[in-house]
Formats: sequence, structure tokens, C-alpha cells
Amino acid sequence: MSTVKVLGLLLLHVALVTPGTQICQNPDENAYSIITCGAPGKNGLPGINGANGAQGERGEPGLLGPPGKTGHTGPRGEQGPAGPKGETGDRGASGPPGLQGVAGPPGAKGERGANGATGAPGTQGVTGPTGPKGESGSSGPSGPPGQKGERGDSAAPAIENLKFQMAGMDRRIRDLQSNLEKQGKVLSFAKEVSRSGNKFYIINDVKVTYSEARTSCANRGGQLAVPRTPEENQAILSLRKQVNQHTFMGINDLEKEGDFRDLSGEAIKYFNWRTGEPNNLGGKEHCVEIWDDGRWNDENCSSKRFFVCEF
Repeated sequence: MSTVKVLGLLLLHVALVTPGTQICQNPDENAYSIITCGAPGKNGLPGINGANGAQGERGEPGLLGPPGKTGHTGPRGEQGPAGPKGETGDRGASGPPGLQGVAGPPGAKGERGANGATGAPGTQGVTGPTGPKGESGSSGPSGPPGQKGERGDSAAPAIENLKFQMAGMDRRIRDLQSNLEKQGKVLSFAKEVSRSGNKFYIINDVKVTYSEARTSCANRGGQLAVPRTPEENQAILSLRKQVNQHTFMGINDLEKEGDFRDLSGEAIKYFNWRTGEPNNLGGKEHCVEIWDDGRWNDENCSSKRFFVCEF
């Protein structure tokens, strides 16, 4: 017998012995209630949940509700792939000129161009110092005898001859005095002396620019040395070896690049350049110096060098 029925019998027994009590049975016959007659009954205990019924059909959608509040901005997504390249736009206006760049290194020396047309004669320069007296030339052939002159005073020819001889002596004395003065000026600042033929050369022991060297030689009655033969070049080299310094000579191409001339403007015909020279490095080498091997190099005229004077 089930527990519910047993409990029902017990309740029935109690009801029978209790006056005013009514027993009621639920229709499913599984539950009983005891009710006291004459007074309201208390609420009974909650019943046991029944089994879930079958799911009903889905109802019609309800009306659209009002829009909700805007939510917070979400985090930034990852960058998408690059889009296709657009078409080239119109060219903009030219900008203002940029700043001037730094000058680049000097380029290689170009080939020597063809000689240009001869220019108009320049103004006559200052007369240079008097050169040394040349050696006496050989006597020329005797001329034809002249016509016999009129008979004169017997003493007149002797007097005229004496005057002629005295005039010649005066010239020789002046020449000797001039040479002595020149030699005195030379020896007053000479460090060493060398000679070739009828020329002699001196070298000083002070470094100066090309212009200063030229002036110094002229003030002493000479000029910057210009070797015109291998022998003269060797005489100048012997002085350069005494000081062991690069030494200026009286050769330059200041008037026209590559056209080397002496101080009187005469073109140089004897050359003794070093290999690769002259190269006019940096476009500023227009004067000539002699090196320890006797060969020549073009050099900046503003450089300071020893120098050789020619007399």
C-alpha cells in the first residue's frame, strides 16, 4: 500500500474522533483534505508541481520597440589592405629655387684646346732692367779705302785719334763700374752662386710669393732665372740642391693657360716638365718651380718658395 493511502487512513481515523471535522477526497484519489466545520480552513501546503505541458505554437511577432541608446564606440579595427593606386594628378606649380649646393671637387683637367686668334696688342709694359753686356763680336772685314782727304794740320789727326781712344776708355770704365755695382747688389743677398756661359745665377734663403720674387730680382738688376738649355737648367738645379727646397723660376702662363712664356713675354722653347705636368691642379697653377730632379712643375703663384735670379 502506498504511503499516501496510509496517510489518508490515519487522517480519517483522527477525523472520526474529532467533532466538527469534515474529510474531503481529491478527484484523483491520491490526496485527502481535512476541513474543520464551521470555521475557515487554513491554506494548505503547496502541491507538487505537475508535469510540463506541450509547447504551444509560436505567436505573431510583436511590435517593433523603440531604438535603444547608442552604445560606446568600439575599439579601432586593424588597418585594411591598401587600395588600388589612383590616377596621376595634375602637375603642381614649380616651387621656389633651392639653396645653392656645396661646390663639388674640381674635375679632371681637360685636353688643351686649340690656340685662339691673336688678340689686339696690349699696352706697352714697363721697361725692364738693362741686361748684362754681351761679349764682343768678331771684327768685320775692312772696308774699301776712302778718298784721300785734304792736307791739314799735321797735329789734327793725332788729336782726334786721342779723343776717340779716351771716349772708348770712358765707356769701358762706366761698364766696369756698372758691373761692379751689379755684382755688389747680387752678393749682398746671395746664398749661393752658379754660372753657365756668360750668365750667372744666385739663390736666396727667404721664401716669398712669385710676384715678390720677381720684384726682388728686378731691384738687384736681374730677373727670375729662365733656363733655355739643359746646361742652364743644370746650373739652376745645382743651387736648388744647396737649399733642398722647391724653387721658383721666371716662367708662367698667366696670360693664357698652357702658353708658358718668360717675363718679357717670349715663348719658351726649352721644357723639362715632370711626368704628368703641367696639370694646372684646381685651375690655380700658373707659375713654374724646379724640383730636386731638375724637372719642372706648375705651382700656385701665391705659394711661397725660394727663388733663383739670373744676371
